Amino acid sequence: MKKTSPPDRPYVICLMMTSVDGKILSEHWNKSPRVKALLSTFEQTHDKLGIGAWIVGRTTMEKDFTDFAAPVLKKGHQQVDRQDFVAAGAAQAKSFAIAVDGHAKLGWKQATMQGDQVITILTEGVPDAYLAHLQDIGVSYLFAGATEVDLPVALRKLRALFGIEKLLLEGGGHLNGSFLNEGLIDELHQLLLPLADGTANTATLFDTEPAAKKAGATLLKLAAVKHLADDVVHLTYHIAPN
Repeated sequence: MKKTSPPDRPYVICLMMTSVDGKILSEHWNKSPRVKALLSTFEQTHDKLGIGAWIVGRTTMEKDFTDFAAPVLKKGHQQVDRQDFVAAGAAQAKSFAIAVDGHAKLGWKQATMQGDQVITILTEGVPDAYLAHLQDIGVSYLFAGATEVDLPVALRKLRALFGIEKLLLEGGGHLNGSFLNEGLIDELHQLLLPLADGTANTATLFDTEPAAKKAGATLLKLAAVKHLADDVVHLTYHIAPN
């Protein structure tokens, strides 16, 4: 299947590592050197794909990157128009770390993360003082919805304002499920680790609330299978448009 870029949004590649039973939260796995070696496969694959923009949900961002920092509200009376803010030089950046944080729960202290320009996706109901702080530190933000994040709108803005043509979607399960439910994933790279989680009620690769589900199962086309070191299997699927 030939890869084609959508006309008005980035081409979305979902990259995730899972246990054989589809679980994605490694906190339930042990800390042995063997497991640590398996987990390192994710960053290696991320780097090999060479895509300069990646997106995660609020829970993943605060757990893995911002260390649960509290949101910062600028002191004083603030009044900020609900217009997208592109920080100086951000549109020319080569790499981006993007968070979906509809209700402004993330605490940002600087405009870059591991060298990537930060973009946060918000809804219009967030506090003015929060937006004023983001402007002060040079964190770009986009509005995508009044009270809940509208992913198609967010992706169109990422393409139009920052020129992002390819985007790595890297979880968590709820965000992945939302992208899948909206038909916004073009390609899936699943790193199948040789371990079984075995826990109940743990996040899986795609989690969608039953009431929000728009259709039945999504059909995939297997494009490649690679046997990596430590018996990790790298599965690549293409997803046909709905």
